[in-house]
Formats: sequence, structure tokens, C-alpha cells
Amino acid sequence: MARISYLSYTAREFALDEDFQQWVLQPDVRNVFWERWLQQHPEKEAVIREARQLVQGIGFRSYSLTAGEKEQLWEAVWNGLEEDTVQPQTTVRKTWWRRSWKYAAALLIGACLSGGFWFWKGGNKPVLLSTYTRLGEVKTFLLPDSSAVTLNADSKLLYAEQQGRHREVWLDGEAFFHVKHTRNDAKFVVHTYDKIDVEVLGTQFNVNSSGKEIVVVLQQGSIKLDIGDKGSNHPTEMYLHPGEMLRYNKQDGDFSKSSANAGKFTSWHTGRLMMEDYTLADAAAFMQQVFGKTVIVKDTQLLKYKVSGSMPLIYNADTMLVQLQKVFRMQFNQKGDEVWIQKK
Repeated sequence: MARISYLSYTAREFALDEDFQQWVLQPDVRNVFWERWLQQHPEKEAVIREARQLVQGIGFRSYSLTAGEKEQLWEAVWNGLEEDTVQPQTTVRKTWWRRSWKYAAALLIGACLSGGFWFWKGGNKPVLLSTYTRLGEVKTFLLPDSSAVTLNADSKLLYAEQQGRHREVWLDGEAFFHVKHTRNDAKFVVHTYDKIDVEVLGTQFNVNSSGKEIVVVLQQGSIKLDIGDKGSNHPTEMYLHPGEMLRYNKQDGDFSKSSANAGKFTSWHTGRLMMEDYTLADAAAFMQQVFGKTVIVKDTQLLKYKVSGSMPLIYNADTMLVQLQKVFRMQFNQKGDEVWIQKK
């Protein structure tokens, strides 16, 4: 096959390369090209090591289930998902994830969810993967279709793929997606627990459903949004272009589209916190989402205080509180999971 130049590749780009994936996932098959390439470019060793870790993030497990048992499990998964999409809005979040993760756990017979993810494939049956992050934890991994996903703290993700047809993700929390376009133009749809479906072919975007709103920001490509009741024959359709954002209020169903600095909303997956007119209220929401910390401010006017700039994201609550204290020039006092803020 014709070789391309890999010198400018990042770890993620290496991990998305099918030839590189084969080299990593089939260590028993000698791949002379990659062996020689690495010898010729030792300066890329760290990047290659990181790319290997991304590819190896996909765990393979076999299960001693009969064909009948597998059929029953898959039927339970899909019937369960279909049932949960029509639950009343006030009960969807807890019920949906409780049922979905129960079915995912059934597929993992005898295995416990320890932060990794697994899949089972049988002919043209769906592929099912599940993963989650704890508070203060972020993960980047590859899906079987080579799409890359970075999952923010305290988030859950369920993935299913019907070969040759479509790819679907159910997300509770926040994730940045770099979706790979397939030869047969297979759809890639992200479902939130509420009433938003994001449909793409090949693009980069961020979805955050962790707060009172669902926020979808497009960085590259194009996406179509289906907004409304899943059982409705006429959901609202909306298209986003790069630099546009959708905000959807979970309580009243109001939504709006506007222009946005995509980098402000997506930079977290690269390890930076972009602060463009960043308020203390934004910082409070960040500490709640990522670390489970509740920020308490007696003088609510302080919540409107704004700063601009950027700083590295360190997934340690104490370190981030120290950095935010310096940025806002205020006094942060931590008591367990509560953070009291006042002027110095």
C-alpha cells in the first residue's frame, strides 16, 4: 500500500490510522514498516507510546454464552432502550441509566465496571460498549469505528453499532467527539437522556448534558439536531455549522442557536481551561461538574465577576481551587465538598 508521511501526526491521528491500529492490535504479526519507521524517528517515541495507549484502550473479552442467550440479551438491550425513550421527562434520567447499565452489566457476565469498556460481536448483531468516568477523571479512547471520544469527569457513555447501518451513542455528562466518516456513510447519532439527538457523518463537536441545560457546540464539519419528544412524528430539526452552539433548557424545553467561540467549550479535552468573560458562576459550575464541589457565595453579586485568559486543567480539586483563587483574587475556604468564597 502507498505510505503517507507520519512525521506531523499527533497521537490521536496515529491512533485513528487503520494500519497503525493493526500494528498495535496484532503484535504477533510482524509489521516491518512500523518497526523501521520508529527506528528512523526515535524522537516520535513518546507520541507513539501515547497513541498505543489510545488504541489499547479498547478491551476485548470473550463470553461463554450460547447463541440463544446472546439473542435474549440483545433483545433485552434494544427493547429496554426503546421503552426508556418514551418515559416522562421527570423520570427519564434515573430510570434510563439504571436500565441501560443493568443491561450492559448483563452482557459483561461476571465482569465488573472498572472504568474500562468491552464489546461482543456476533455476525451483524450490534456492538455494545460502556464506559464511565469518576469525579476528577477524564478518559480518551477509540470506538470500534475509529472515532475518538474524550469523556469528561462524572460522565457515562453507551455505544452500539449495527454493522453497515448506523452507530449510536447514549451520553449522560460531557464528551468531545471526533467522528470518523465511514465508506458507506454510516450515521453517527448521539442521544442525550433528554430530548436532543445529534446526527453527524464526520465532524468534531462537544455535547454537555451535565447541568440544567444541554449544550452542543460544533467545532468542525456539520451536524443535524433533532429536538423534541422521541415519540413525535415531527421533531424540530436544526443544523449547526462550525462556530455555532445550541442551548436547550431541560426544564421548560426552550432552546436557542447562537454563534460561539468553539474553543471556549472544547478546550477542556486538550487540557486547557479557556476563560473568555469567564464568571465566578462559571467556575462554580465547573467545580460542581468535575469535582462534585458545591460553591457557596453569600454575596451573589460576586458570581458575576468576570476574567479572561487561559490556564492548564489539572484534575485535582485542591490544585484547581488554588488556581481559581489566584485568578479571581478571592478567598476560597474548603470544608469537605463545600467551597465558601468571599472577597479578600
